[in-house]
Amino acid sequence: PDSFFRSIAEENNWQLGKKYAVGMIFLNPDPVQAALTKKIFEEELTRETLTIVGWREVPTDKSILGSIAAGNLPSIEQIFVDAPAGWRNRDLERRLYMARRRAEKRITDSVFYVASLSCLVTIYKGLVMPVDLPNFYLDLADIRMQSAICVFHQRFSTNTLPRWPLAQPFRFLAHNGEINTIRGNRDWAQARTGKFKTPILPDLADAAPFVNEIGSDSSSLDNMLELFLAGGMDLFRAMRLLVPPAYQNNKTMDEDLKAFYEFNSMHMEPWDGPAGIVLTNGRHAACNLDRNGLRPARYVITKDGLITLASEVGIWDYKAEDVLEKGRVAPGEMLSIDTETGKLWRSE
Repeated sequence: PDSFFRSIAEENNWQLGKKYAVGMIFLNPDPVQAALTKKIFEEELTRETLTIVGWREVPTDKSILGSIAAGNLPSIEQIFVDAPAGWRNRDLERRLYMARRRAEKRITDSVFYVASLSCLVTIYKGLVMPVDLPNFYLDLADIRMQSAICVFHQRFSTNTLPRWPLAQPFRFLAHNGEINTIRGNRDWAQARTGKFKTPILPDLADAAPFVNEIGSDSSSLDNMLELFLAGGMDLFRAMRLLVPPAYQNNKTMDEDLKAFYEFNSMHMEPWDGPAGIVLTNGRHAACNLDRNGLRPARYVITKDGLITLASEVGIWDYKAEDVLEKGRVAPGEMLSIDTETGKLWRSE
C-alpha cells in the first residue's frame, strides 16, 4: 500500500526514497530487550547498504483481544528502509531476505519475529478474530489503506498452540489443511542445504538453515517458497515444484509437461496435503490445490474486475447479474492473476 506508507512518512517528516521497504516486526514488550533487538536488526540492514528511515509504533487497540492474545502480545513496530538508487524490486527483496536471516540467527529473544520485510508485501497478523482485524490494527480501518491484492486466513493452526508469529498468513502464503509429509519435507530440506546455490546470492549459505523445524507446517512450506523466490525462481515454477499435480498416470497430459514434472521430482519431493494454498508475491495473486484435492477452492469473477477465491463462495456480497464467471480450482491445479498485466492464468 504505497500511497498509505508515503502518507505515514510525511506525517513523521521522513523522506522516503523511490525504492523502499517496510518491515512488520514483533518485539519484546520490555523496552531494553526491544532496543537490543532493533540495534542488531539495523546493523544487518545497514550491512546491505540500506538506509534506516525510521521506526513506527503500529497503532493498535488492545481492548478487543482475548486473554491468551493479550497475555503474550508483542510490541508491534514497522521499520522503513530506503534502498540505494538503481536497485530493482528483486534486488531489494533478495538483500532483505539475507539481512533478515542473519538477524534472526543473531537475535535470541523468543518474542522477536519478522511478519514481513518487503518492498512488495505487508502483513498484519495477530491472534484475533478476522472481523476484529481492523479494530485491532487501526491501519486497516484507515480509508487511505489501499491494495490491489489481499490474502487473508480465517483460522489458526490446529497442530500447534496459538502464538502471534504462527497466525496466518505467512510471508507469501496462507494455507488451509495439513502438510502430511512435513517430517520428510523438513528432513530433506536439511539434507539438501549444501545443494541450494545461485549466482545471484553468492552468500546464500549465511541464510541456512532454510526451513524451520519448530513452527507450523504452513510456515515451513512458506520458508521453502521464500528460498526459491529469493534464488530467482518464478512463482509458477516454485509452486509447481513444491505442490505438483498427479502427473504420473495422466494419459491426457502433454509429454513435455509430464517431462517438466518428472524433472522437478528429481530435485524436490511433493509437499503433500490436503492443502489449499493462496499466495501473493505482491504482483501475482494465486491459488494452488494439492493433488489430493481435499480442500475446496471456489472463485467468482464479477463485471467490475474483482476476483474472490476462497473455501466458500459467500465471502463477498455480489449480485447474480454482476457475475461473469464462477468456478473452482481442481485437484493439482493452479490459478493466478497478474495484477500488472491483468491476465488470468489457469493450469491449461
